[in-house]
Amino acid sequence: MMKILLAVDYHRTLADERDGGFNVDQQVVSSVLRFINSGGIFAVVTSGAVRHVKGLDALMGRLFMALENGLIVITPSGSKVINTPADWWQLRSTIKSALTSMGVKFSEGEASLFINYDPSVINTLRTYGVRIEVNRNMVSIMPNGIDKGYAINVLRKMLNPGVVIAMGDAENDVPMLKAADIAIAVNNAIPEVKSIAHYVTRGNDGDGVVEVINKVLNCRRELLRCIIE
Repeated sequence: MMKILLAVDYHRTLADERDGGFNVDQQVVSSVLRFINSGGIFAVVTSGAVRHVKGLDALMGRLFMALENGLIVITPSGSKVINTPADWWQLRSTIKSALTSMGVKFSEGEASLFINYDPSVINTLRTYGVRIEVNRNMVSIMPNGIDKGYAINVLRKMLNPGVVIAMGDAENDVPMLKAADIAIAVNNAIPEVKSIAHYVTRGNDGDGVVEVINKVLNCRRELLRCIIE
């Protein structure tokens, strides 16, 4: 099989939301393992930190995780690659102090900071020249220019795949889909994501991932044609 990188968003793409949390179904895990065992490279791409990605114990040691939009990459061997600009750590410290002075609660990733959505706080933070990524009620604060497209470019340089397939559902997945060779939206994706996708899955969340993996593994001709037909 051609060296294929399948880069998949976690929340509401690989994992579905139910019972107040996110869950990756066993059939999805089994399908991902089948893809990896067939020579594919699988990566979870998320703006969240490692603690936000759950239910993948059976895949540990087999997949890449591009966390915090690729600022942190964890390889199958467990090694950690940090891709932050040199000046980020001082700016990050400054922002933490500013949030504390405003009385805003925040949590920390390896590199990013996270707050709850608040337009007035976001407007203040923009003056620091950072990237503010809103995903529903969670806001990620990270170096300027860092989005999921950056994560795809980091993975390309690390892995040199023949083709990159990216899958997502929300507005913060748009840069990732644009940076990929083949862009796929799961059926539960927002219209903006569907509008730029080469293919929209019939299934929601992880069912869509299984659907695409089946298409890829059964392909005997040009890959895009196999997926879109």
